[in-house]
Amino acid sequence: MKRVMVIAALFLCVMLLGSGAMAADKIVLSKYPELKMGFLNVNFVKQWPLGVESAKKAIDYASEQGFWWIELRDPYATLTLAECKELAVYAKQRDIEVAYGMNIGLLDPNFWEVFSRGLANAAVFDGPRTIRTAGPGLEFATNAKKTHWTFSELQKAVKTANQAANLAKAFGLQYVAENGLEAIKGDGVSSFGTVELFGNANSNLGFQLDTGNFFCVSRVWTKPEDAQAFIEKYGSRMGYMHLKTSSQEHKVQPVLGDNELDFDIIFAIAAKNKRPYVGFELDQPATLEQAYENHKKSIEYLKSKF
Repeated sequence: MKRVMVIAALFLCVMLLGSGAMAADKIVLSKYPELKMGFLNVNFVKQWPLGVESAKKAIDYASEQGFWWIELRDPYATLTLAECKELAVYAKQRDIEVAYGMNIGLLDPNFWEVFSRGLANAAVFDGPRTIRTAGPGLEFATNAKKTHWTFSELQKAVKTANQAANLAKAFGLQYVAENGLEAIKGDGVSSFGTVELFGNANSNLGFQLDTGNFFCVSRVWTKPEDAQAFIEKYGSRMGYMHLKTSSQEHKVQPVLGDNELDFDIIFAIAAKNKRPYVGFELDQPATLEQAYENHKKSIEYLKSKF
């Protein structure tokens, strides 16, 4: 009888280990306990080139450090559906949620080819239930001086965004587009930005907020009060956020710290709208040890502030 009990206990231990029972306690901010801290797997892309095995490493790290979720970046939807199903099971066993993201832009010629593959992949994951792309794409990447969309570009972007958002909703997902290189707004006549994209698209289009891009990525610096007004207006449509720090010099910081638009303002908007998913987007250092350290310091900063 004792032997049976020992074997049963050993079996239970193995099952618990496999299900992520040894995971660290989840990261919780005292001021905003409803927020779920996560990170982007591309934070480790120099050490863990994108793919199934590297995604598992990111999931393991998330579990070991107390993160709630990861953004799994699959730039051009090259992961197969079978691989995504495998990763979904792997993450669930470790109590880690997953948001699926691609790098394609709304005006890229292969948008629909990539999006259609990604749609099936995104649907297998538990988490924010989103499918992410960039808003701006090759039209900005191939023209270093470009700051806004033209009227014809905006029309096409809105049409694509509406179709993608409607299709995603039919799959039980929210399509979210990230603000990036484009200016927050144009003159409304010949130049257009993020304000005009969301103002003309239907309400199925979700917002993937990046807290630093308004200041350190957009080719036209955004006033913090304008960024705040936009986030407040579209807070209810925010699928999740990339938490990135832009310094007063308008540069991305390797570790989270005081941002040009205070995180306290942003977190309050997210909490009010019940949009809990907050993902660290950090610089990509040369060594794995430094990447770990940057995440550790970022957690410490947030806990000390909030």
